[in-house]
Amino acid sequence: MSVMIRPRGGDFLYTDEEFEQMLEEVRFARACGADCVVAGLLTPDGRIDEHRTAELVAEAGAMEMTFHRAFDMVRDQDEALEALIRCGCRRVLTSGGRNTAPEGIDGIRSLVARSAGRIAIMAGSGVKPANVRSIAATGVDAVHFSARRMIESGMEFRNPKVSMGGIEGIPEYASVGADEEMIRNIMNELA
Repeated sequence: MSVMIRPRGGDFLYTDEEFEQMLEEVRFARACGADCVVAGLLTPDGRIDEHRTAELVAEAGAMEMTFHRAFDMVRDQDEALEALIRCGCRRVLTSGGRNTAPEGIDGIRSLVARSAGRIAIMAGSGVKPANVRSIAATGVDAVHFSARRMIESGMEFRNPKVSMGGIEGIPEYASVGADEEMIRNIMNELA
């Protein structure tokens, strides 16, 4: 089980208080028996925050640490990859510095070669049954995909005058669930 350690949305430059919260969440994940924590921390100038990343890795202890797609926001991915290796991260989740893994496939291939087995490369973002084989062909150690779908509510009466969520664009009468067919299709493509 991998646990996301992220105190808020937005960028990956965290305050001292947010970082303390992250450390506490790593401790909690470890106490709950998690296998891995997933986090990403950057400096104001777009580099890996090596000091804090190494501190999270140390706090994780026997758990693995995956550095998430904050990696795709760095100024230099080659430099960042070496920093993550120095910090002791076991894996990096990346779309190759582009919006999606298919768009960043050349960057992913380059990272796999540069890593030379020193850190696992996991491709993610935009992974679908139609493209997973070409992404896997880069030599990545793993792929990450969301496989989610909207599940329509059975609610028949829908009051158009009230939105309980208060945010336009967020469906009032639907929820997010797993897209089992997509999961099966991706697994079949990789078999």
